[in-house]
Amino acid sequence: MAARNMNMAQLVMALAFAATLLHGTAAVDLVVGGNTGWTIPPNTTFYPNWASANTFRVGDTLVFNFATGAHDLTVVTRQAYDSCSTANAVNRITNGPARVRLNTTGQHYYICGFPGHCAAGQKLTVNVVGNNSGGSAPAPSGGAGPGTTPSTQAPPPSDTAPIGVSFAAVLMFIAVGLFY
Repeated sequence: MAARNMNMAQLVMALAFAATLLHGTAAVDLVVGGNTGWTIPPNTTFYPNWASANTFRVGDTLVFNFATGAHDLTVVTRQAYDSCSTANAVNRITNGPARVRLNTTGQHYYICGFPGHCAAGQKLTVNVVGNNSGGSAPAPSGGAGPGTTPSTQAPPPSDTAPIGVSFAAVLMFIAVGLFY
Protein backbone atom coordinates (compact mmCIF):
# COMPACT_ATOMS: atom_id res chain seq x y z
CA MET A 1 0.00 0.00 0.00
CA ALA A 2 2.82 2.42 0.89
CA ALA A 3 4.54 1.71 -2.46
CA ARG A 4 1.30 2.44 -4.33
CA ASN A 5 0.89 5.78 -2.49
CA MET A 6 4.51 6.68 -3.32
CA ASN A 7 3.98 5.87 -7.01
CA MET A 8 0.81 7.98 -7.03
CA ALA A 9 2.64 10.89 -5.40
CA GLN A 10 5.43 10.65 -7.97
CA LEU A 11 2.89 10.59 -10.78
CA VAL A 12 1.07 13.64 -9.45
CA MET A 13 4.38 15.53 -9.11
CA ALA A 14 5.41 14.60 -12.66
CA LEU A 15 2.07 15.76 -14.06
CA ALA A 16 2.25 19.02 -12.10
CA PHE A 17 5.71 19.62 -13.53
CA ALA A 18 4.44 18.88 -17.06
CA ALA A 19 1.56 21.31 -16.56
CA THR A 20 4.03 24.00 -15.50
CA LEU A 21 6.10 23.44 -18.63
CA LEU A 22 3.03 23.49 -20.87
CA HIS A 23 1.76 26.68 -19.22
CA GLY A 24 5.09 28.39 -19.93
CA THR A 25 4.59 27.97 -23.68
CA ALA A 26 1.16 29.60 -23.87
CA ALA A 27 1.12 32.84 -25.83
CA VAL A 28 0.09 35.92 -23.89
CA ASP A 29 -1.26 39.37 -24.59
CA LEU A 30 1.02 42.13 -23.33
CA VAL A 31 -0.59 45.57 -22.95
CA VAL A 32 2.12 48.02 -23.96
CA GLY A 33 2.72 50.51 -21.16
CA GLY A 34 0.34 48.71 -18.78
CA ASN A 35 -2.39 51.04 -17.51
CA THR A 36 -0.74 54.03 -19.21
CA GLY A 37 -1.20 52.50 -22.66
CA TRP A 38 0.34 53.81 -25.89
CA THR A 39 0.64 57.56 -25.38
CA ILE A 40 3.24 60.25 -24.85
CA PRO A 41 4.98 58.89 -21.74
CA PRO A 42 5.91 60.83 -18.60
CA ASN A 43 9.61 60.44 -19.53
CA THR A 44 11.75 58.95 -22.30
CA THR A 45 12.69 55.89 -20.23
CA PHE A 46 9.08 54.80 -19.64
CA TYR A 47 8.72 52.36 -22.58
CA PRO A 48 12.30 51.01 -22.35
CA ASN A 49 11.68 50.31 -18.66
CA TRP A 50 8.36 48.62 -19.44
CA ALA A 51 10.01 46.47 -22.11
CA SER A 52 12.87 45.44 -19.83
CA ALA A 53 10.36 44.22 -17.23
CA ASN A 54 8.73 41.83 -19.73
CA THR A 55 9.73 38.79 -21.75
CA PHE A 56 8.49 38.71 -25.34
CA ARG A 57 8.07 35.32 -27.01
CA VAL A 58 7.11 34.19 -30.49
CA GLY A 59 3.32 33.89 -30.51
CA ASP A 60 2.73 36.67 -27.97
CA THR A 61 0.59 39.66 -28.93
CA LEU A 62 1.41 43.29 -28.14
CA VAL A 63 -1.73 45.34 -27.43
CA PHE A 64 -1.27 49.06 -28.09
CA ASN A 65 -4.15 50.92 -26.41
CA PHE A 66 -4.57 54.37 -27.95
CA ALA A 67 -7.35 56.66 -29.08
CA THR A 68 -7.87 56.72 -32.84
CA GLY A 69 -6.86 60.14 -34.15
CA ALA A 70 -4.64 60.94 -31.16
CA HIS A 71 -1.86 58.42 -31.86
CA ASP A 72 -0.91 55.66 -34.26
CA LEU A 73 1.36 52.67 -34.33
CA THR A 74 4.12 52.73 -36.91
CA VAL A 75 6.28 49.66 -37.45
CA VAL A 76 9.76 50.78 -38.47
CA THR A 77 13.34 49.66 -39.02
CA ARG A 78 16.12 50.22 -36.48
CA GLN A 79 17.35 53.29 -38.38
CA ALA A 80 13.88 54.83 -38.48
CA TYR A 81 13.43 54.04 -34.79
CA ASP A 82 16.69 55.76 -33.88
CA SER A 83 15.83 58.87 -35.92
CA CYS A 84 12.05 58.86 -35.25
CA SER A 85 11.42 58.79 -38.98
CA THR A 86 8.22 57.56 -40.64
CA ALA A 87 9.55 58.11 -44.18
CA ASN A 88 10.07 54.41 -44.94
CA ALA A 89 7.63 52.87 -42.47
CA VAL A 90 7.10 49.14 -42.75
CA ASN A 91 3.47 49.50 -41.67
CA ARG A 92 1.18 52.01 -40.00
CA ILE A 93 -1.92 51.23 -37.94
CA THR A 94 -4.15 54.24 -37.36
CA ASN A 95 -7.09 52.67 -35.49
CA GLY A 96 -6.70 51.89 -31.83
CA PRO A 97 -6.41 49.65 -30.06
CA ALA A 98 -3.88 47.84 -32.26
CA ARG A 99 -2.86 44.24 -31.74
CA VAL A 100 0.46 43.01 -33.12
CA ARG A 101 1.32 39.31 -33.02
CA LEU A 102 5.03 38.58 -32.66
CA ASN A 103 5.87 35.92 -35.25
CA THR A 104 9.68 35.93 -35.35
CA THR A 105 12.59 36.22 -32.95
CA GLY A 106 14.80 39.30 -32.84
CA GLN A 107 14.36 43.03 -32.37
CA HIS A 108 11.08 44.72 -33.35
CA TYR A 109 10.67 48.51 -33.50
CA TYR A 110 7.54 50.66 -33.03
CA ILE A 111 6.98 54.41 -32.88
CA CYS A 112 4.08 56.84 -32.87
CA GLY A 113 4.12 58.64 -36.20
CA PHE A 114 2.42 61.81 -34.97
CA PRO A 115 4.80 64.79 -35.07
CA GLY A 116 6.85 65.11 -31.88
CA HIS A 117 5.46 62.00 -30.17
CA CYS A 118 8.40 59.69 -30.91
CA ALA A 119 10.93 62.36 -29.90
CA ALA A 120 9.01 62.71 -26.62
CA GLY A 121 9.56 59.00 -25.94
CA GLN A 122 6.56 57.29 -27.57
CA LYS A 123 8.67 54.53 -29.08
CA LEU A 124 9.22 50.90 -28.21
CA THR A 125 11.71 48.23 -29.11
CA VAL A 126 11.26 44.63 -28.00
CA ASN A 127 13.53 41.63 -28.26
CA VAL A 128 11.48 38.54 -29.12
CA VAL A 129 12.83 35.16 -28.02
CA GLY A 130 11.71 31.65 -28.93
CA ASN A 131 8.52 30.25 -27.49
CA ASN A 132 10.03 27.29 -25.54
CA SER A 133 8.63 24.82 -28.07
CA GLY A 134 11.77 24.82 -30.15
CA GLY A 135 11.09 27.13 -33.05
CA SER A 136 9.66 30.33 -34.35
CA ALA A 137 6.60 30.75 -36.47
CA PRO A 138 7.06 31.79 -40.08
CA ALA A 139 6.93 35.48 -40.91
CA PRO A 140 3.57 36.57 -42.31
CA SER A 141 3.18 37.48 -45.95
CA GLY A 142 2.08 41.08 -46.39
CA GLY A 143 1.84 41.68 -42.63
CA ALA A 144 3.11 44.55 -40.53
CA GLY A 145 6.67 43.94 -41.54
CA PRO A 146 9.21 41.43 -40.42
CA GLY A 147 7.78 39.23 -37.74
CA THR A 148 4.57 41.05 -36.90
CA THR A 149 0.94 40.60 -37.83
CA PRO A 150 -1.28 43.62 -37.15
CA SER A 151 -4.88 43.47 -36.04
CA THR A 152 -7.32 46.00 -34.68
CA GLN A 153 -9.55 43.45 -32.94
CA ALA A 154 -10.45 43.94 -29.31
CA PRO A 155 -8.37 41.88 -26.86
CA PRO A 156 -9.89 38.51 -25.90
CA PRO A 157 -11.27 38.03 -22.38
CA SER A 158 -8.45 37.65 -19.88
CA ASP A 159 -10.07 34.73 -18.07
CA THR A 160 -9.51 32.30 -20.94
CA ALA A 161 -7.53 29.29 -19.70
CA PRO A 162 -4.39 28.48 -21.68
CA ILE A 163 -4.72 25.34 -23.82
CA GLY A 164 -1.62 23.78 -22.27
CA VAL A 165 -3.11 23.88 -18.78
CA SER A 166 -6.37 22.30 -19.98
CA PHE A 167 -4.40 19.57 -21.77
CA ALA A 168 -2.38 18.87 -18.63
CA ALA A 169 -5.57 18.57 -16.56
CA VAL A 170 -6.95 15.99 -19.00
CA LEU A 171 -3.69 14.02 -18.78
CA MET A 172 -3.86 14.07 -15.00
CA PHE A 173 -7.42 12.71 -14.96
CA ILE A 174 -6.43 9.92 -17.37
CA ALA A 175 -3.39 8.99 -15.29
CA VAL A 176 -5.37 8.93 -12.03
CA GLY A 177 -8.03 6.78 -13.71
CA LEU A 178 -5.39 4.25 -14.76
CA PHE A 179 -4.35 3.68 -11.16
CA TYR A 180 -7.83 3.17 -9.71
